[in-house]
Amino acid sequence: MPNATDISRFQRWLQAELAETANIEDSNERDRRRLQIEIAIAEAIRFGELIERLGDSVAAPFVDRESPTRVASQHEVAPTPKEEGKCPACGAVMSQDIEFCPVCGEF
Repeated sequence: MPNATDISRFQRWLQAELAETANIEDSNERDRRRLQIEIAIAEAIRFGELIERLGDSVAAPFVDRESPTRVASQHEVAPTPKEEGKCPACGAVMSQDIEFCPVCGEF
């Protein structure tokens, strides 16, 4: 069974984030963020109740990893030389005023 304290900690963190929304000056942004967090809290509560009902038949949702799942790349992305007006990756016609292909996203 997943560690109930992990779910409780996550829920408390969400509640702290909800309290922080009082510091958002823009009323539309404040309301949007509050709604997001309230929905997340409701889902955390629902998830916790579901886990309690399922008992030990469910694996823990939080996993400790020895290394990050994504490794940050240290090299800089640079555009590759391209034939005038064509994408080097897919061959789509490109406008000269952009440096990436609007079809495939390559530089």
